Amino acid sequence: MGYVKSTLAAEEDYLYRAKFNWTYDAISWMWFAIGSTPAAIWAFELFRQYLQIDMVSEFFTFAAGSLFALSALFLLYRYIHRWTTVLAVTSERLILKRGWIARDTREVNLDNIEEVVLHQSVLGRIFGFGSITVRGTGVAIIEFPVLARPTEIRREIESAIIGVKSSHK
Repeated sequence: MGYVKSTLAAEEDYLYRAKFNWTYDAISWMWFAIGSTPAAIWAFELFRQYLQIDMVSEFFTFAAGSLFALSALFLLYRYIHRWTTVLAVTSERLILKRGWIARDTREVNLDNIEEVVLHQSVLGRIFGFGSITVRGTGVAIIEFPVLARPTEIRREIESAIIGVKSSHK
């Protein structure tokens, strides 16, 4: 939220911030569990002293350790992506900010938005997630990641657009 608050204009208000759905975390932890399973089996067998030191056990140790490290890095990557991605609606703009060290932002003025498209599958409707694509005048297209409560996000964007259009009259 620091980026959005630091870029607000004098009369601009912060209205809404979207959040990732719980399925984003569930998928992250599922892949971590799958990658950690061989290391857990290896540790259990080592503890029970059934593991003998030979070529097969050394290969399994390397493979299990590598899978565990990769799954831990994947989990870390997903959490950093989650923490550093911001979708915000202000009284004047729609902002998508990604990145931690390197920053990538997409912003469009609300009065330049032509279309807000909601993408939601059957599972998305059941579990409450979906993605949004915003098309602005010109070539401005902003595709947002899969987020929680996409219909609420769409409603907030459209309410902000109506607010901007009514204040400019």
